[in-house]
Amino acid sequence: MPFSKEIQESIDTYVNQHLPDEYWFENYFDYITDSQLSKRLAEEFKAIRYIYKLLEGMQADDYLKIAQVRIQIIYYASIYEAVLHHLLFDVLKERQEVKDLYLTENFKRISVSKDLDSLEHDGKRIFTVYRDTFTRDINQIRFEYKVDASVKLGLLEPSLGDELKTIYTLRNAIHLHAEIRKGINYEIEMSLVAYRRMKIFREQIIEGLNKLGILYNSL
Repeated sequence: MPFSKEIQESIDTYVNQHLPDEYWFENYFDYITDSQLSKRLAEEFKAIRYIYKLLEGMQADDYLKIAQVRIQIIYYASIYEAVLHHLLFDVLKERQEVKDLYLTENFKRISVSKDLDSLEHDGKRIFTVYRDTFTRDINQIRFEYKVDASVKLGLLEPSLGDELKTIYTLRNAIHLHAEIRKGINYEIEMSLVAYRRMKIFREQIIEGLNKLGILYNSL
């Protein structure tokens, strides 16, 4: 059953009083060349801030506090990934640091002779292989590799890159068994980091793009 219109308006007024205006969110990602993506990122950022302020206003505790923390981690990790993916594969796709992301080394098995094919050591069969370079699909490029490439390109400082990797890893590890093993305190700490690094992330990205000769206006 939905809230009455009066309650809905009261909640919306309360939350928006504690958030920047629409213009601020719309321009926060002005360095994104894809207007559709920029708009979506602004909406995602406002959505997570809206949810946070709503639950904060309710003095969320216990299981609602856990939900508040985990939703933040999921949202911010997704924003960070979307930004880096766009910059690397749309804006900077011709850079060698980006092209290298598609390459991976692996071992390929070959048959040399029947004698070598029957080799064993300590009861385990030995195979003849050689190392080769393969091209992987863009969807197989892990977030941590994107962060490393961003650091090499000067878009991120190494310390921020390490924090982003931790946030993303935590996003992937959010489930009940992880909570039992680690407890929720670590998630609370990292949810705060995820939010607070948004400003630093934006500043470093813009500075890095400027150094690469790709100029954007900041707020």
